[in-house]
Amino acid sequence: MLHPVLVFLLVISWFVGPGSAAGQQIGMGRHPSVAIDPAGGVHVVYGQGNTIFYVASPDGERFNKPVRIDSLIGLHLGASRGPQIAATSQSVVITAIDKPGNVWAYSFDRATGKWQPRVRVTDVPDIAKEGFVALTANGNNGYIAVWLDLRNDKRNKIVGAQSMNGGRTWLANQVLYQSPDGTVCECCQLSVVAQKQHVAVMFRNFLNGSRDMYLLQSTDGGTSFGKAEKLGEGTWKLNACPMDGGGLFMNPNGDITTVWRRDHKLFTAKPRQAETELATGKNARIISTRKGDYVVFQQDDQVMAITPAQAQPKRMAMGGYPKLTLLPNDKVLCLWEQTGTVWAQVIQ
Repeated sequence: MLHPVLVFLLVISWFVGPGSAAGQQIGMGRHPSVAIDPAGGVHVVYGQGNTIFYVASPDGERFNKPVRIDSLIGLHLGASRGPQIAATSQSVVITAIDKPGNVWAYSFDRATGKWQPRVRVTDVPDIAKEGFVALTANGNNGYIAVWLDLRNDKRNKIVGAQSMNGGRTWLANQVLYQSPDGTVCECCQLSVVAQKQHVAVMFRNFLNGSRDMYLLQSTDGGTSFGKAEKLGEGTWKLNACPMDGGGLFMNPNGDITTVWRRDHKLFTAKPRQAETELATGKNARIISTRKGDYVVFQQDDQVMAITPAQAQPKRMAMGGYPKLTLLPNDKVLCLWEQTGTVWAQVIQ
């Protein structure tokens, strides 16, 4: 006969589900963003009220204490809005948007070990009112930020800017895409990734009454972009904003994988290739490894995972808005929020 304590633990495990106790809480806050530097160091940012916090980790398993970066009055936070982070071997950069609609950047200089005062990225004041910004590192201490922007006609379009010096200063803003129907989807987070001179931006468009995912690509480091290309084969006729921007990943060879939502279903697709239906859910992210794809997403109030070893969705933990980054040796780190706390777990 099983010991009563063992029976109790088995019952708890059955109700809670696998993996839910394996994560670790790394801070109090919401909407974490995570990045990795070339040496394998992990960098995390999240918000709590108007305050921006930063957490570092040498390996994605041991985390330092959170460091307060700044109090940004009216910090946009919620529904995938929140500070973003990227890193190079020389610097770490955080971007955040305030409620009036200004994109700000914070830069950490590894040589001095100090965070620099924030600088404004948007060259038109109060123009990014939706609060969505994405950030990636690009080349030798360069960074690219992209956001939803209302300039010129008060309709949302994709606008970006580059920093060539670790986020201390930013070049003139550039309109990357404007929908011929007037506006892109107003309330969906966009994504940007880069490998050397190859840059990709994914966003939800609004064309002919459909809210489908599109991809912009650059082969000159983000100086110019080609034509926006639709992802997947189906379309989503919707007279509303789903508030779900999906996930985008680029491997060192420049190969792109995407995951996104159409209606209540999640799909993955590579550019100009057929889509594959994955599951029912929202707020999905993807990482491609030599072993296969890792996908995390939200299903009700649970974080679910699909891995190369587990094709069927598996419950990781309670919570939502998961994020992923690729660690050395093809390990994958997931972060998510749960009732005002930020959690992390390496996915096997």
